[in-house]
Amino acid sequence: MPNRRYLLSFAIMLASPLSVASAQQGYEFEVYDTHLTTPGTTEFELNANFVASGRKQIENGLFPTHHMLRSSFEIGRGLTNWLEASAYVLGVHQSGIGSSYVGNRIRVTASAPSAWNLPVEFGLTQEIGYARPGFAENRWTYELSPMIGKTWGPLAVAFNPVFERSLAGETSHPVEFEPKARVGYGIGAEGSISLEYYSTLGPTSGFDPRSEQKHQLFVAFEKEWAEDWEMAVSVGRGLTSSSDHGVVATRFEYRIGH
Repeated sequence: MPNRRYLLSFAIMLASPLSVASAQQGYEFEVYDTHLTTPGTTEFELNANFVASGRKQIENGLFPTHHMLRSSFEIGRGLTNWLEASAYVLGVHQSGIGSSYVGNRIRVTASAPSAWNLPVEFGLTQEIGYARPGFAENRWTYELSPMIGKTWGPLAVAFNPVFERSLAGETSHPVEFEPKARVGYGIGAEGSISLEYYSTLGPTSGFDPRSEQKHQLFVAFEKEWAEDWEMAVSVGRGLTSSSDHGVVATRFEYRIGH
């Protein structure tokens, strides 16, 4: 019977309306894996990402990103061994403009139980996001992302084929494809280095021209400094003219209640 409950939950997630244009890119650089928050544990996560070299003019109604500090604060809770929920608040700071509230997100993530003995780690995450005008093309968005991973000793790979579409906004784009991936290698005690890839390719019905796509590569270092603390630092470079050319990203996590 437990397997039936898991299957039903996954079916509900898959059947949810894929109603999702690139919404709130750049506030969190993380490729999701299936290692969820322990049941009964609350996790606090702060992302702070500085755009060292970005767009300097308003484009398609969006504010310039050059020297913008983007941040997200997340509170997540492990609900079961295979389910967690999270809520975010997003903000920015930019010289000459000051600090601004950007929007919010809520996310629910499910992971396939190890008892299923799948050949790869698998999960699904769903997210609904809200953003103020000027920070995203669409006011409301929906995102669905499978999480696929595999580990061989110290080597771990993860892939998130993200699908997103507007729920409300100015654009009329269909579902967009925004894949991201990570190849990591464990070093020392609870540390890793990795190469991460993030992209926005455009509508699934026909990708945007390459010059309008976003492609970024990051080199990241992650370390669990204590039982309840974790930190990650990464440096990224944009590979197309539409991408932020230089980004320094940081992530801090703290867990309580486990």
